[in-house]
Amino acid sequence: MGRRRWPVQCRFVSWSETGIITRGSVDGLPALSWGWAARERLATRRQLRALGLRPGGQEPVAVLMFQHARLRGRRVEYARLYLIDRAVPKREATAAQRGAIAKALAARRTCSRCGGVQDYYLSTVSRLCGPCEDRTDFWQQRAAGYGWAA
Repeated sequence: MGRRRWPVQCRFVSWSETGIITRGSVDGLPALSWGWAARERLATRRQLRALGLRPGGQEPVAVLMFQHARLRGRRVEYARLYLIDRAVPKREATAAQRGAIAKALAARRTCSRCGGVQDYYLSTVSRLCGPCEDRTDFWQQRAAGYGWAA
Protein backbone atom coordinates (compact mmCIF):
# COMPACT_ATOMS: atom_id res chain seq x y z
CA MET A 1 0.00 0.00 0.00
CA GLY A 2 1.67 3.20 -1.18
CA ARG A 3 1.58 6.66 0.29
CA ARG A 4 -1.06 9.03 -0.99
CA ARG A 5 0.52 11.63 -3.23
CA TRP A 6 -0.90 15.09 -3.63
CA PRO A 7 -0.41 16.74 -7.03
CA VAL A 8 2.42 19.28 -7.16
CA GLN A 9 1.89 22.25 -9.45
CA CYS A 10 3.27 25.71 -10.00
CA ARG A 11 0.59 28.36 -9.65
CA PHE A 12 0.53 32.13 -9.95
CA VAL A 13 -1.35 33.99 -7.23
CA SER A 14 -2.16 37.67 -6.76
CA TRP A 15 -0.11 38.05 -3.57
CA SER A 16 3.17 36.73 -4.99
CA GLU A 17 5.30 38.14 -7.82
CA THR A 18 6.52 34.67 -8.77
CA GLY A 19 4.78 31.35 -9.08
CA ILE A 20 4.38 29.24 -5.96
CA ILE A 21 4.46 25.47 -5.62
CA THR A 22 1.13 24.14 -4.38
CA ARG A 23 -0.51 20.82 -3.64
CA GLY A 24 -3.63 21.69 -5.60
CA SER A 25 -6.44 23.64 -3.99
CA VAL A 26 -8.79 23.34 -1.04
CA ASP A 27 -12.06 25.27 -1.21
CA GLY A 28 -10.64 27.28 -4.10
CA LEU A 29 -7.52 28.33 -2.16
CA PRO A 30 -4.00 27.18 -3.01
CA ALA A 31 -2.90 24.39 -0.69
CA LEU A 32 0.66 24.70 0.58
CA SER A 33 2.63 21.93 2.26
CA TRP A 34 4.42 22.37 5.57
CA GLY A 35 7.44 24.65 5.06
CA TRP A 36 6.30 25.94 1.65
CA ALA A 37 4.50 29.06 2.86
CA ALA A 38 6.42 32.34 2.79
CA ARG A 39 6.81 33.06 6.51
CA GLU A 40 7.42 36.75 5.94
CA ARG A 41 4.16 37.13 3.97
CA LEU A 42 1.67 34.55 5.30
CA ALA A 43 0.53 33.64 8.81
CA THR A 44 -2.21 31.69 10.57
CA ARG A 45 -4.57 33.39 13.02
CA ARG A 46 -2.44 32.27 15.96
CA GLN A 47 0.71 33.58 14.35
CA LEU A 48 -1.02 36.90 13.63
CA ARG A 49 -2.13 37.08 17.26
CA ALA A 50 1.45 36.47 18.43
CA LEU A 51 2.47 39.44 16.26
CA GLY A 52 -0.24 41.61 17.84
CA LEU A 53 -2.39 41.48 14.70
CA ARG A 54 -5.73 40.09 13.53
CA PRO A 55 -7.07 39.32 10.03
CA GLY A 56 -9.28 42.42 10.08
CA GLY A 57 -11.98 41.09 7.78
CA GLN A 58 -9.70 39.79 5.05
CA GLU A 59 -10.39 36.39 3.56
CA PRO A 60 -7.69 33.70 3.72
CA VAL A 61 -5.43 33.61 0.65
CA ALA A 62 -4.08 30.07 1.04
CA VAL A 63 -4.40 26.90 3.09
CA LEU A 64 -1.56 25.16 4.91
CA MET A 65 -1.75 21.35 4.75
CA PHE A 66 -0.10 19.27 7.45
CA GLN A 67 -0.38 15.77 8.86
CA HIS A 68 -0.06 14.39 12.32
CA ALA A 69 -0.42 10.95 13.81
CA ARG A 70 -3.76 9.92 15.23
CA LEU A 71 -4.86 6.69 16.85
CA ARG A 72 -6.11 5.34 13.54
CA GLY A 73 -3.39 6.50 11.16
CA ARG A 74 -2.40 9.90 9.86
CA ARG A 75 -4.86 12.66 9.18
CA VAL A 76 -4.50 15.70 6.94
CA GLU A 77 -5.34 18.98 8.69
CA TYR A 78 -5.72 22.46 7.23
CA ALA A 79 -4.94 25.93 8.57
CA ARG A 80 -6.03 29.11 6.81
CA LEU A 81 -3.26 31.54 5.91
CA TYR A 82 -3.67 35.33 5.83
CA LEU A 83 -1.49 38.09 4.43
CA ILE A 84 0.49 39.79 7.17
CA ASP A 85 0.62 43.13 5.34
CA ARG A 86 -3.21 43.31 5.20
CA ALA A 87 -3.64 42.43 8.89
CA VAL A 88 -4.66 45.13 11.35
CA PRO A 89 -3.67 45.64 15.00
CA LYS A 90 -5.56 43.71 17.66
CA ARG A 91 -8.24 45.66 19.45
CA GLU A 92 -7.51 46.50 23.06
CA ALA A 93 -10.13 46.11 25.76
CA THR A 94 -11.50 49.34 27.21
CA ALA A 95 -11.11 50.16 30.89
CA ALA A 96 -14.77 49.25 31.46
CA GLN A 97 -14.31 45.88 29.74
CA ARG A 98 -11.17 45.13 31.76
CA GLY A 99 -13.07 46.03 34.95
CA ALA A 100 -15.95 43.73 34.02
CA ILE A 101 -13.53 40.88 33.30
CA ALA A 102 -11.76 41.40 36.64
CA LYS A 103 -15.13 41.39 38.44
CA ALA A 104 -16.21 38.16 36.70
CA LEU A 105 -12.90 36.44 37.51
CA ALA A 106 -13.19 37.52 41.15
CA ALA A 107 -16.68 36.01 41.27
CA ARG A 108 -15.22 32.68 40.09
CA ARG A 109 -12.87 32.74 43.11
CA THR A 110 -15.48 33.73 45.72
CA CYS A 111 -17.04 30.97 47.85
CA SER A 112 -20.84 31.06 47.78
CA ARG A 113 -21.07 29.81 51.40
CA CYS A 114 -18.45 31.71 53.38
CA GLY A 115 -17.80 34.56 50.93
CA GLY A 116 -14.02 34.08 51.12
CA VAL A 117 -11.99 34.98 48.04
CA GLN A 118 -9.55 32.20 47.16
CA ASP A 119 -6.37 32.38 45.08
CA TYR A 120 -7.73 29.64 42.77
CA TYR A 121 -10.89 29.25 40.70
CA LEU A 122 -13.63 27.32 42.47
CA SER A 123 -15.49 24.37 41.02
CA THR A 124 -18.27 25.48 38.67
CA VAL A 125 -20.46 22.75 40.17
CA SER A 126 -20.20 23.57 43.85
CA ARG A 127 -18.86 27.16 43.90
CA LEU A 128 -17.50 26.27 47.35
CA CYS A 129 -13.96 26.58 48.65
CA GLY A 130 -12.16 23.44 49.83
CA PRO A 131 -12.93 23.87 53.56
CA CYS A 132 -16.64 24.54 52.87
CA GLU A 133 -16.83 21.50 50.59
CA ASP A 134 -15.36 19.39 53.40
CA ARG A 135 -17.69 20.85 56.05
CA THR A 136 -20.83 20.30 53.98
CA ASP A 137 -19.82 16.92 52.46
CA PHE A 138 -20.91 18.42 49.13
CA TRP A 139 -19.36 15.77 46.88
CA GLN A 140 -20.62 12.82 48.96
CA GLN A 141 -24.15 14.25 48.86
CA ARG A 142 -23.89 14.84 45.13
CA ALA A 143 -22.65 11.29 44.54
CA ALA A 144 -25.49 9.90 46.66
CA GLY A 145 -28.00 12.00 44.68
CA TYR A 146 -26.81 10.29 41.50
CA GLY A 147 -26.80 6.86 43.12
CA TRP A 148 -23.01 6.56 43.02
CA ALA A 149 -21.06 4.87 45.76
CA ALA A 150 -18.85 7.18 47.81
